[in-house]
Amino acid sequence: MIVLDEFLDFAINILMNPESIYRHIGEVIRNRRRSSKPRLTQEALAQRIGISRASLANIETGRQSVLVHQLYALAEALKLAPSDFLPTTNDSAVRAEWNEILPEDLKPVQKDQIARLLADTQAEPTRDEEPSRVKQAKR
Repeated sequence: MIVLDEFLDFAINILMNPESIYRHIGEVIRNRRRSSKPRLTQEALAQRIGISRASLANIETGRQSVLVHQLYALAEALKLAPSDFLPTTNDSAVRAEWNEILPEDLKPVQKDQIARLLADTQAEPTRDEEPSRVKQAKR
């Protein structure tokens, strides 16, 4: 059990790595910018949200973090919700990250099953995180 706990701690640290989150945000921005009709250039998008083209290029590659107000400006400019930039635990990319850290001697099907289970488990709220359903008395 200790080995599994250590593995889960290691795996969660990999998944919660800010670098992978910022890379994901950058990919969403780049993909949406490129797929817009007419195609939006880095220069035009950067000007709309009030940053330099170089900063936008760094954000798109995950080398620069995004400030919250910039995320909202990007969402508005790209016609997305701010939450659309964030990775979900059921995302296939997250399962792929789990697959990378699972033992090599597992079959691909086994890796996928474990990765799906771990991603789903991570997405479920624990008892402490569930909202309270008890009404509080008025004071």
